[in-house]
Amino acid sequence: MANPQPAPEYRRVLIHSIVSFLGQSLMQIVDLLFCGDLGPNATATVGSSTTFFAWFMILGIGISSSLEYLIPHSLGSKEHGKAREYFQAGVALIAILSIAAAILMHLLTRLGPLYGMNPEIVDPVQSFSRILSLSFFPTFLIPLLRIELQANGRPHDSSLGYLYGNLFNIFLNWALVYGHAGFPALGLNGSAYANFFSRMGILAFLLYRLVRARRLQPIQTPTSPVKWKLRMKTILRMGIPSSLHMLFEVGAFIFVSTLASRLPAKENSAHAIALSVASFLFMIPAGMASAAALTMSRALGEKRPGLCVELGDRTLRLGILYALCGSLALFMLQSLIVGLFTRNQSTIEIGSALLLITAAFQFGDALQAILSGCIRGFGETKVQAKMNGLGHWLIGIPAGLLLAYPGGFGIRGLWMGLSAGLFSVAGLLGWKYWKLRARILSRQV
Repeated sequence: MANPQPAPEYRRVLIHSIVSFLGQSLMQIVDLLFCGDLGPNATATVGSSTTFFAWFMILGIGISSSLEYLIPHSLGSKEHGKAREYFQAGVALIAILSIAAAILMHLLTRLGPLYGMNPEIVDPVQSFSRILSLSFFPTFLIPLLRIELQANGRPHDSSLGYLYGNLFNIFLNWALVYGHAGFPALGLNGSAYANFFSRMGILAFLLYRLVRARRLQPIQTPTSPVKWKLRMKTILRMGIPSSLHMLFEVGAFIFVSTLASRLPAKENSAHAIALSVASFLFMIPAGMASAAALTMSRALGEKRPGLCVELGDRTLRLGILYALCGSLALFMLQSLIVGLFTRNQSTIEIGSALLLITAAFQFGDALQAILSGCIRGFGETKVQAKMNGLGHWLIGIPAGLLLAYPGGFGIRGLWMGLSAGLFSVAGLLGWKYWKLRARILSRQV
């Protein structure tokens, strides 16, 4: 078989997907940096509130991830009207989900005392979370706009949006947390408001770029009524398994964060810092996975299975190289990294130990993320949910609980369990990818 060369468009989508995902995670990093001087309780409040937010964020991101296949595949098949309908149906679903998520998050934060949340952070978490829940709509819609722009040959727009949004977030945190530039000093709540207004800024920018791009787009799409029921059903059929896949994966980390909220502030703070660093590093393979899903699905729509497989293989090779670099960086700089967020020596010591564990699981984390994206690019979403459920919740979480409590390792034991879960999922998904890869290649024989 001739080895088809990936199109130059793959490199553009790859770079801008990674930048967009890093930009999304950087907002949480900035929030922690600005609140770090307010003490361990403040860092624990931001970390716990972000945990509650993440439980529901998974729903919207899962819906968007299904459109990483549906929109590019329709465009690759020259079905521009169908691609437009998927986009419109996605917007409608996201609007409904964002309202439901805000209500449920408000209710969940009020249950904190029932599962043993540290009493010192209960009221701050509730206040911070009420403001943060306003961010669901832009948080859900921004990935859909990114997918639409990337699928139509404009991957740079989302990178610019996150660049401007993060600069705006830095300014607003500086102004609202500490009361600079004539703004009132709102403390922790100022960071929550900064997060909301920054995401709204990104959303407004991407909407402007999308409207502008469509005015310049020469392709005329049909103006027939949108098949709302059919398109929503298709999105949900692919999106719900994607949401479950993310729920099992991210939910494992969120579950550990929920347990961490019961620990003393220095341990909870160290966990929040380590998790933010790990999440930031995870955004690179997550961006690779998104680029793989977008470009592979389009190649399938264009009836080019060989190119589809080559794109997946290339992304996996890049992921292995990244994991090696990320592990070395964490191993050498863990204390320096944690020291950027806090001056509390106990927090630095605990956080450094957690980052050493993070260094160990970089390969498992990167590979399972990229393999999930590649499998999604093949048009398969159900298997990821099953394998993430098995790896994280039947292997990783039980192992972490045993190491943490009977084993006496505390928060370190929980993170060891997370590491075991990631490697388990990576192995299972690697087996499935190889099977799907052989099936796709058989189409051109």
